[in-house]
Amino acid sequence: MTSRARARVLILLLTTILLVSLDSSPLWSQDGGGMPRAIGFVSPDGQTGISLFTVEAEDGPEPTYGMALGIPAEPPDHRLVYLTNLERVGSGVPPLKAASELMDAAQFHSDWMADRDCFAHNCPGEPDWVTRIVNAGYSNYQILGENVAAGYPTAGGAVNGWMGSAGHRANMLNPDFREAGGGYAYSASSQYLRYWTLDFGSRGQVYPVIINNEAWSTTDLVVDLYVHGRGWADWMQFRNVGGNWSGWESFSARKTWTLSCTDASPTTVYAQIRQGSTVLEFSDEIHVDISLSVQPNPLIFLSEQGWTTAIPESYQLDITSCDNWTAQASEPWIKLSDDTGTGPGEVAVFLEGFPTNPGRYTGTVTVIAETTQEQTDVQVILVVTDGPLEHSYAPLVTKEQA
Repeated sequence: MTSRARARVLILLLTTILLVSLDSSPLWSQDGGGMPRAIGFVSPDGQTGISLFTVEAEDGPEPTYGMALGIPAEPPDHRLVYLTNLERVGSGVPPLKAASELMDAAQFHSDWMADRDCFAHNCPGEPDWVTRIVNAGYSNYQILGENVAAGYPTAGGAVNGWMGSAGHRANMLNPDFREAGGGYAYSASSQYLRYWTLDFGSRGQVYPVIINNEAWSTTDLVVDLYVHGRGWADWMQFRNVGGNWSGWESFSARKTWTLSCTDASPTTVYAQIRQGSTVLEFSDEIHVDISLSVQPNPLIFLSEQGWTTAIPESYQLDITSCDNWTAQASEPWIKLSDDTGTGPGEVAVFLEGFPTNPGRYTGTVTVIAETTQEQTDVQVILVVTDGPLEHSYAPLVTKEQA
C-alpha cells in the first residue's frame, strides 16, 4: 500500500471515530458518499470541537415568503438567528437578539473561510475568534461562543446539523446567551462551497427586546415581545416609532404589543426597563407585511319602488393595510365617506339618488393600495322591489342591517 493510500485510510478512520463520538443525525452518512459537511463549536468555557462527515442527501430549498409591501427577502445570516430561536423557545430557553456587532463578526469569518477555502474557528492570517468579535465592536462582553458549519445549502440545514451534535447544541440552547449574529458566504472554488457562522454573546446591562422570536416579518400588527432583564428589572414600558410611551408596568419577560403602521419598513418597537432610578432602553425591528383586505363583501341594499332610502342606510368598510390607499365607486349613486387614507381605516358606504324602479342594480367600490397596487373590488347590490319589502325580502334583512 502506498503512503498516500495509507494516509487516506487513516483520515477515514479518524473521521469515523469523530462521528461515533457525536450524537448522530439521521442525515449523516459514514460510508464516504454524499455531500461533504463540517461543523465546529467553541463553548464559553473554551472547549472546541471540529467534525467532518458526509450526508447522503441535500437539504431542501429555503421557504419563500410573501412581500406585499416590497419587503426584501430574509437574508440567510438573519435566518440562522431566527431558526436558532425557534429551537431555543421550543426547549424553554429565551430567544436571542440579532446584534449588529455579532452579525458583522460572523459575516467576516464566513467570508474569510469561503475566500481562503478554510474551515476552522481561526483560519491562517485571521485574528483569533474572540479578537474578531471584539474588533467588530462587541465590547463589555460576559460570555462568548461560536458555531461554524460548512457544506450546508440552507440555514435550516446548518441549524439541524448543530442541533444533532452535543457541543453545538449546548451553545444553541445556552440560557446565558442573550444575543447572536449569523454570517453566510459562498465560494464556487472552495471545498465546501457554503460557509456558516453563528456567534453568541451576552454583555453587561444589555437586556434586549425581541419581536416574534426575531422573525423577519409579520402579517399581523399584534406581536409578541420577549424582554430580557429578569432578575434585574422591576418595571418596563414600550412605544412604537413616533409614538408615546405606554406607561410603567411591573416587569414581565413576555408582552403582547400592537405595532403601528409606518411609511418605513422595518418598523421599530422601543422598550425601557427600570431598576430604581436606572433606566435602560433597547429596541427591535420587524418588517410589516400586511396585505390589503376589505370587509364586508358584498354589500346588499334593499328598497321598495318609489323609496328614496335603502335598508340598511349604510355599511362600514373595514380596510386593513399599512399603505396609502384610495377608494372609488363605479356608480354615481354609490357614495363614500372617504376616498383616501393611510393604514387601517374605515369608510362608510351609502346610497343617494339611486334607481327607484323595480330591479336589481349592481356596482363596485374599488380600493387600491398605492405602493403595491393591490386592488380589492367590493360588490354593491341594490334590489328594488315592486311589492312590500317585508313580504318579499324580509329574510335578507338582519337586525344588524336594519
